Amino acid sequence: MSYKLLFVTILSIVGHVNLNARRVVVGNEASVSYSVLVLDSNQNSPLQLARVSLRRGKNLIIGKVTDQSGRAVFTDVQSGGYTLVVRLVGYDDVTDSVYIDALHNSITILLSEVKHEELTVGADLDELKITSVDLKTGNQTFEAEGYHASPNQKMVTLLQQNVLGAVKAPTGEVHIRGQHAEYSYYVDGIQIPPGVFGGFNEVVDDQVIVSASFLTGGLPAEYGGQSAAAVVLQNKVPTGHLHLNFETYAGSFLGRDNTSQNNSLLSASPLKPINMNGQAISISDHIANFGFFIAGDRAETDRRIDPPLPIIDHNHGFDYFGFAKLDYLIGENDYITSNIDWSKTITQIPFNALVDGNSDDNQQSHNSYQTLSFFHTISRATDAESDLFVGASLREGSLLFSPGSVDVHSVYFLSDSTKGFILNEDRSYTTAALYSKLNIRFSHQLLFCSGINISNSTGNGHFVATDTMGNIGQDIKTNFSGTDFGAFAQCEYHPAEWTKFDFGFRYDQQIAPNRPIERAISPRLRWNIYFDEATTMYLSYGKYFITPNIEEIRSITSLVSSNTIPTVAERDGAFEIGFLHSFDFGLRGKVDFFKKISLPGVDDQTIGATSIETEVNIASVKTTGIEAGLSYSLIGVPINAYLNTSIVHAYGSGAITGGFLPIQSAGDVTDLDHDERISLSSAINYIPQDWFFNLSFSYGSGLTNGNSDVKYGSSLFDLNQAAHTTPAWIINFSAGHTFTLSGGTTIAPSFYINNIFNHNHLLKGAFFSGASWEEPRNIVFMLTVHV
Repeated sequence: MSYKLLFVTILSIVGHVNLNARRVVVGNEASVSYSVLVLDSNQNSPLQLARVSLRRGKNLIIGKVTDQSGRAVFTDVQSGGYTLVVRLVGYDDVTDSVYIDALHNSITILLSEVKHEELTVGADLDELKITSVDLKTGNQTFEAEGYHASPNQKMVTLLQQNVLGAVKAPTGEVHIRGQHAEYSYYVDGIQIPPGVFGGFNEVVDDQVIVSASFLTGGLPAEYGGQSAAAVVLQNKVPTGHLHLNFETYAGSFLGRDNTSQNNSLLSASPLKPINMNGQAISISDHIANFGFFIAGDRAETDRRIDPPLPIIDHNHGFDYFGFAKLDYLIGENDYITSNIDWSKTITQIPFNALVDGNSDDNQQSHNSYQTLSFFHTISRATDAESDLFVGASLREGSLLFSPGSVDVHSVYFLSDSTKGFILNEDRSYTTAALYSKLNIRFSHQLLFCSGINISNSTGNGHFVATDTMGNIGQDIKTNFSGTDFGAFAQCEYHPAEWTKFDFGFRYDQQIAPNRPIERAISPRLRWNIYFDEATTMYLSYGKYFITPNIEEIRSITSLVSSNTIPTVAERDGAFEIGFLHSFDFGLRGKVDFFKKISLPGVDDQTIGATSIETEVNIASVKTTGIEAGLSYSLIGVPINAYLNTSIVHAYGSGAITGGFLPIQSAGDVTDLDHDERISLSSAINYIPQDWFFNLSFSYGSGLTNGNSDVKYGSSLFDLNQAAHTTPAWIINFSAGHTFTLSGGTTIAPSFYINNIFNHNHLLKGAFFSGASWEEPRNIVFMLTVHV
């Protein structure tokens, strides 16, 4: 479709909507704001993250979750009669018939805790969801209550399965919309910056998440940095009385092991069980205005990293994770919350002896963050709400890489290109940040918000090169410091029932070592068109400014390259059009088209034969895609399902520069190493009372296979399959049952079969980084005890 034809079509649709705008008015009046306050009936304290929905019959009209003050405010509700449903895990559901108009614009709901003898899991009257589409914004929403992934899966699995345009990538990564891990987590209004040095452990654990919203296009101005997606998380919030939870699991990969093959990695090797196990514990309580949730877990596996060969060898690893959520209600208008998160991974690094020689590399990395968020309600008056948020965070990380004495000494320096070395790496960093945001609603039609963020990153690195005799060739110590600053202002304007505009801008600036100060102003614009309560179309355009990591890599790269060009920020222009619709029988859908041009783009590249990765620039990166998603859930039906599918083409052209590395060329058109053309993920959940059964599917047309001898096409439907790995289906199954004992204690055994048909395929070939293979079939048994 040409852009002229698309423009004419949009104008025609808008004209039709404008002529028929009165159709969206259901009652006798225009839309109004409606406020729902949810309280604990025993303590009369506000309940956060309660799901509030307005319905007609079984059809969902609009839904929200309550904020820190226990409120859910609906700003665009058509006057008329609705069924109000309020639900929170651990409390009895409340269903009530309400009439909403200018005189009836608020209600208070008291929730009572479920009595122990009444405790059930997956009650038939509940609406069960995993992921669905918000009809007003197009954002995908996720609820962990119906999520049953294998306990050995990571947070990236959740993203890959539940986000439109997401692609499974090698260990610790997920690519969204053809972009290389360009997404950010947000917790309690605070952005969690990405790790500076990489590593295989994650800063977020899916076991402590209650819900999440995935924003993948038309991001408001408040979201800066990584722009492929904003993942807005709601971590578990303590409610009710004391809860104690314990989990343990054990499983096995039915893979091929090479320990008996004397490192002949291409020889046939027998199937052999490869073990994994883990334990987790959590405790929570709510005492007056103070609540806490504390969790910890450990995991051990003989296959920690996606290896460069299908054989599982030299891949033993441990993961440790700790988390605490603390809440305190200062008063009716003031609330404070804190997150404390820590993770550590100790692992061997698998290798391909035929390519890299024998090795005994070991890596230890840690990631952590702490947040403190303060929320103040300035006004709760209907259509004049205003509030203030102020937050602070610390983000720490470290990476310790130790090559083995048997490694091939393949690091060469400019000073002596004939003598090889191995390189030890010891790096750490800390990022401290402050955030603020002010929301002011001047009227039902006009909302304004603004805010700032500033962060400072400091760190150090120690690199030691050792030759074959054990002599030290280079001993490099570095220190670095840099600052990021951002400010934004945005406005939501709703001039008529059938339309709404969101527009704003943000200013970003970065000061980093060895490169000039970079800054940009990024405008954002979004136009929503409401055909009726069940149908929305939107258009958006925005500029995005993505700065590289703040680190001091020049001191080490100068020893292997004479280049002086640093990596600079990615500068994007992005356009999107989307269409949303909800059917009366519980089905919701979204389809969108997007295009993004990056001048330059950013990718990651490994420095020589080391473990050091650095960001580099590609002169031009163009990404185009079409996405479609469906979700199904209905009250009274213990089945939910979703289907996410996309076709995306991300390709680069021109010079590859930055990282102080030698200049290369991407050619006229080259598919990027994070480009997978066709992706699909789907799941069906059957959750009758006290049971769950889950069947999930994923399909990928393949990431790069490392073959550069290909004539690439640049259109969206040029699959360029010769440059991509073989397409693959992965199917998983899980099931479990909950037994309720006296006193309300529950015991829940469950089992998981991942990659049922053992499709152990090449996930990605060697390109900017090494090859990786899909994990083979594995079976896991888990036991959960809840007190």
